[in-house]
Amino acid sequence: MTSKLMNRLSTGQKVGLGAAALLALGFAGGAGAVSLTRPMVTMAPVVPTAVSRLSATQGVVTVKGRVAELYGDRFVVQDGTGKALVAAGRDIAALAVGAPVLVQGRFDDGQLRAQYLVDASGRVEEVGPPHPRGPHAPPPPPPGKDGPPPPPLPGGMAPPPPPPGASGAMPPPPPAAGDQGQVPPPPPAGTAVTPPAVPGN
Repeated sequence: MTSKLMNRLSTGQKVGLGAAALLALGFAGGAGAVSLTRPMVTMAPVVPTAVSRLSATQGVVTVKGRVAELYGDRFVVQDGTGKALVAAGRDIAALAVGAPVLVQGRFDDGQLRAQYLVDASGRVEEVGPPHPRGPHAPPPPPPGKDGPPPPPLPGGMAPPPPPPGASGAMPPPPPAAGDQGQVPPPPPAGTAVTPPAVPGN
C-alpha cells in the first residue's frame, strides 16, 4: 500500500513529505537534548535528620527545627540535638528568629546548603543554586579580578612573578634570521619600517 501511495505523489509532494519528516526528527532530537541538559529532580527524605547527625550524611537531607540566628543569606537552624549553619544562597527576608522551618539540601563543608525552605504554613520556597559539586559540576572560576584572591602560600613565601606578557598584550613575533645567521634589531617604537633596497634595481 505504501508503494502505491508513493507512486501517486508528485516529486514536489515527496520532497515536502521528506522535509516534514526531517523537521519532526529534528524536533524530537532537540527535545531529547534539552531534557538531558536539565538538572535531575532530587527527592529529599521525608523523615527529618537530626542536626547532630548531619556530618555523617551524604546526599539530600531534611532538617526540621527553629531559626536561631539570621545572617543575611545564611541562618542557623536549631533542633533538640544542636545547631547548623544553613547557606540559603539569597536574602531570606521571610524568615524570623524563632520561626519553625524545614530545610532540604545537602550538608557540605560544615554547613547545610539549602535548596528548599518550608515555613510553618507549608509554603515551599526554592533557594540557592543546586549543589555545586560532583562529576558534572562546572569548574570553579579561576582566581583573578572576578573571583576571590588565591589562598596565601605556606610559610609566608612570596608568589611567583607573573609570566612575561601577562599584561594582555601579545608578544612580538621572533624576527627572521639574516644572511649570516644574525638577527637584526627591532625598529624603534612608533617608526615606520622601510624595506631594504634590493641590489641591481
